[in-house]
Amino acid sequence: MNQTNNNQQLKTEFPGIDNCEYHIRLKKGDIPPYVLLPGAPERVNIISSLWEQAVPLAYNREFRSAKGFYKDTQMACVSTGIGTTSAEICIHELNNIGVHTAIRIGTTGCISPRFQTGDLIIPVAAIRADGTSDCYIQKSFPAVANIDVVNALGEACERLGFHYGYGIMYSPSSLYIGQGRKIKEQGYWPSQAEHLLQDLIQAKVTNIDTDSAGQFIVGYLHDMRMGSILSVLTDRLHDTWAPDNQGERHACQAACEAVRILMERDKNISKLRR
Repeated sequence: MNQTNNNQQLKTEFPGIDNCEYHIRLKKGDIPPYVLLPGAPERVNIISSLWEQAVPLAYNREFRSAKGFYKDTQMACVSTGIGTTSAEICIHELNNIGVHTAIRIGTTGCISPRFQTGDLIIPVAAIRADGTSDCYIQKSFPAVANIDVVNALGEACERLGFHYGYGIMYSPSSLYIGQGRKIKEQGYWPSQAEHLLQDLIQAKVTNIDTDSAGQFIVGYLHDMRMGSILSVLTDRLHDTWAPDNQGERHACQAACEAVRILMERDKNISKLRR
């Protein structure tokens, strides 16, 4: 019986389907290298409504894609689903087809009095509790957003007149126990969950989502520029929820504007280097 040499690395890539990446069903040339990453597939509709010449591309599992023009700037979006496990797949396959800049668009719960429902938060860095990034590198490695993307998102919010701020956030791979929510009133409730929110508040953490930390790590180690803009869906301090999705639409528009800013800056840098 043949035995695999201990030094031989087994192939791990998924097979292509009609020359497309296995999960996102896109290939090189289908999209530009600047991509928005909404979590929810239905958020693709919101983004597409902001574009001219919007074209749907593919829809497989949680990965729904489209491309179009925002103020004469071509860009694309691909939904990632909930959590970093599916986002890792999306980011890896997008990188395979030439994407180098990506901005997550999502919702978040705030735990800082600086923000209220409907506001936008641009995380500068995130506490890693996602699990996926631990498979990539040791826990002490920081999850930070690309400074160019952060600056572009801030400038976009200024141009559009949206209420926003910067923050340091917490990204667990859990929506319930991992975010200090009980699964049952008299059910399992570990001691660390009891004090989680207060500990984060004392550390001046601004908000919580399930994705950003892992996306920052996975993207960075793929040599990609990554950033995130999140609309505050719930204020955990006051147990209030946003009455509508206006903040979500603002996050989508700010991300589109940020891509436009980044592309213009990249073109100017390229001209200076010639």
